[in-house]
Amino acid sequence: MEIKLTSTSLFKGLNEDEIDILLSKITFQRKQFLKNTLIVSQGENCDRLMLLIEGSVKGEMMNQAGKSLKIEDMDAPRVLASAFIFGKRTVFPVNITALTDVKFLIIPKPELLRLLRLNDVLLQNFLGMVSSRAQFLSEKLRFHSFKVLRAKVANYLIDESQQQSSFKLKHSQNELAELFGVARPSIGRAFLQLQDDKIIDIRYKQVTIIDKQRLLEACNE
Repeated sequence: MEIKLTSTSLFKGLNEDEIDILLSKITFQRKQFLKNTLIVSQGENCDRLMLLIEGSVKGEMMNQAGKSLKIEDMDAPRVLASAFIFGKRTVFPVNITALTDVKFLIIPKPELLRLLRLNDVLLQNFLGMVSSRAQFLSEKLRFHSFKVLRAKVANYLIDESQQQSSFKLKHSQNELAELFGVARPSIGRAFLQLQDDKIIDIRYKQVTIIDKQRLLEACNE
């Protein structure tokens, strides 16, 4: 189902009539892509804002050896690569592939500049998105700086728990393996270690934190 633009982070605080008037003053496109389509290639020129308004996509980073590292799944509504449109090296940092049939609103860079000049709310929204994205990437870098997989898993569980002692995992072990860039059995062993040490209890996707202090300590291993 296509998302209304009023519910997107870019157009937050504007009503439909205001959005229609603003869009009537610029040139933009609406595009559709089928499931499993490679929408953007890593290193491709980031010369347009891509607003996902229906469906889901995934971002994957490839190294020179061809090994992929899953960065994240993204659901509509979502602006892609907002932090990379402006700057010295304006390229998409990841491959973006459709997980479902998807729809986009695409605004070329010159038209985006024109749009941002037309409305202060839009400008503030865009700057907020760039700031949030920079914070996310900083956290991602911190996460991957952990050398031990067990520390990565512990950090992931702390983040996912949101201060709750029992919660359901959002990702399967296969998805976590992609996220961490390791083989699936390695993920299973890391969870088993934490369970054997009586730090957590895990049954299917339901996790119970038994000893939060030791789980926090495991984050620093």
